[in-house]
Amino acid sequence: MKNPFNYLQFAKGDQFYDRREILADLRSRFLSGQTNVVIYGPRRYGKSSLVSELAERLENAGIICFTFDMVKMATVSLFAEAYATRLYRRLAPVRSGVRQIADFFKRLRPKLTIGSDGEAGFTFDAVPGGMGPEELSEVLDLPQRLSDGKRILIIMDEFQEVESMLPDCGFERVMRSVIQGHRNVSYIFLGSRYHLLRRMFTDHARPFYKSAITMMLDKPPLEESVAFVCSRFESAGKVIAPEAARRLVGRVANIPYYIQQLGFETFRLVDEDGRKEATAEDVDAAYGKLSGFNRDQYEQAMLSFSVAQKQLLIALAREETKEFDAEYRSRHGLGAPSTVNSAKKKLVEDGYIEHVGGMCCISDPLFAGYLRS
Repeated sequence: MKNPFNYLQFAKGDQFYDRREILADLRSRFLSGQTNVVIYGPRRYGKSSLVSELAERLENAGIICFTFDMVKMATVSLFAEAYATRLYRRLAPVRSGVRQIADFFKRLRPKLTIGSDGEAGFTFDAVPGGMGPEELSEVLDLPQRLSDGKRILIIMDEFQEVESMLPDCGFERVMRSVIQGHRNVSYIFLGSRYHLLRRMFTDHARPFYKSAITMMLDKPPLEESVAFVCSRFESAGKVIAPEAARRLVGRVANIPYYIQQLGFETFRLVDEDGRKEATAEDVDAAYGKLSGFNRDQYEQAMLSFSVAQKQLLIALAREETKEFDAEYRSRHGLGAPSTVNSAKKKLVEDGYIEHVGGMCCISDPLFAGYLRS
């Protein structure tokens, strides 16, 4: 029987739940006119699924959408070539009388290439002095110049990675200057290192300060998650009692990605046994299996941490906290406040811990389970 849970792809259709209100709000904003939005939140909360569903609905309404992932863009030159290629492939067909892409550049000399997939792409001849702000401006202005009057939405995933391309917010300043003149193009900015992304748009000293509507994606309501789990089992002809579904949701801290993952494993165990109903014991057994699958990964991660980082992670796995006061530090054998703060800062930056609802906690609930075992 086909498993009704899916954690390897974006949630769509009846696997997409809870985000109806924010989805309707975003669709309305982009249909009504040009706007920019930054969506931030902890990892695995469903940002990519939300934006994928939004893009599909906007495409049906006539807005051209595409996603560009910044995570592989180590240099400005790599970004420029990849961005120009993606834009031209996506937007050139809608233009009447497509001109050579060279017509859009003054400082850059593009060369047409044909990739292994048979599609056209671009490289740029070496720029004296390297790819700088002026050259970057020409690339970033391509969406508006290629739009030909069409409405376009560009989704910039892992946008916080631009910090490493040009030092001292150089990329941010150039892009902010360029896109504020765009009339047919809107932007959504996403990122898994959400504390960095949030800082880019809320720090008054940064170029993108107040340049986009900021939306925080929080956890779904608990009861909606429980109802979702029950409905997925029912859709496949099986049953899970609300109490067991609530246990499933609770074991993974009500985080959408992990709900799908634990739901998948729980359903698989029940289905392989030829049973119709999933119990709380099945949930616990599935949780144990998932923790075991990831054990090697977690052990390798632990080898990379300092002693202070390990102590802090184990403490948070046992007890989440709002503040690391003297009582908490004493109870868990932690060091001085400066040592704890230094360890926390590094773990937040690397995505191992995060602040949710005012509480500091482990980002991955399966990792937290491993640390408690």
